[in-house]
Amino acid sequence: MSAALAPRTEIPPLARYDAMCQAIAAAYEVDEVKDIRDKAVALETYFKLAQNTEAERQACEIRLRAERKAGQLLAEREKAKPRGSNQYQDVSRDPTHPQPISDLGITRDQSSDWQKLAKVPEDDFEQALRDPDVKPSTAGIIARHEQREKPRDRVEASALWLWGRLQDFERDGLLARDPAEVMQTMLPHMRETTMQLAPRVAAWLGRIVK
Repeated sequence: MSAALAPRTEIPPLARYDAMCQAIAAAYEVDEVKDIRDKAVALETYFKLAQNTEAERQACEIRLRAERKAGQLLAEREKAKPRGSNQYQDVSRDPTHPQPISDLGITRDQSSDWQKLAKVPEDDFEQALRDPDVKPSTAGIIARHEQREKPRDRVEASALWLWGRLQDFERDGLLARDPAEVMQTMLPHMRETTMQLAPRVAAWLGRIVK
């Protein structure tokens, strides 16, 4: 690492942290944010080797904020580019076209991950940065968000049972019959239990349509 980037390990770079966060918020070009991100990566590595946990955490947060901002700017570029164009293609002959991100040292995977990071709600993103038990990471924040957004693919047994029983009422023709007719062959204890449970079941089912 160059001397310009090497901080004093005994002092957490709070002023540097605030300044870099402000620079990220004010940036409106991808290359600006990419430059901040790369510096944060270098700082994060430096502090890790120096075993300065607090400063390493701050550098990590700066990197993630920069990647998120880069993802926002990359997404805007995607929306603005002409249909059928490719952000990696050579457009050097068109001075009005944005610089391909490959020229900025950004890979396809990084572009994809950073744009996913940009889609994470701000509250969730900030919460991940504040988690005292887990060091935040790009992949971790994305995975947590995708898990929350993922629809439940497992139907609970009770829900499946209810769905099936309600279909049985229609499939077996009970809805078209008089309940008294259905109950007339019940044994006394069966009738008693049915008379006790039926009002409670009816009240519960009534809550479904409210």
